[in-house]
Amino acid sequence: MGSLNHVRRPGRLRRRDRYAAGFAPRTDQSRIKWPTEQELQQVSSTLAKVSRTGMRQENAGDYFTSGDLAYQLQEILRATATLLKKSRRINS
Repeated sequence: MGSLNHVRRPGRLRRRDRYAAGFAPRTDQSRIKWPTEQELQQVSSTLAKVSRTGMRQENAGDYFTSGDLAYQLQEILRATATLLKKSRRINS
């Protein structure tokens, strides 16, 4: 019937190993990496280029592509506004 020899499943941690893994000492690799000011400026510049490209596409009559780009940019702006509201709530 049942075997008394318990076979340990690979990839599964024992209880004490799971506990230790949850409280492992922090390393430089586990710290949050915040974007630099330069990276944020690059994103801003890239979004401006995407906007200009969309306007050129619209002027050329490609409303499908330009509409998609405009929608995606609006989503980014909404997400940014939400992020700003959230950070203000945390600071207050």
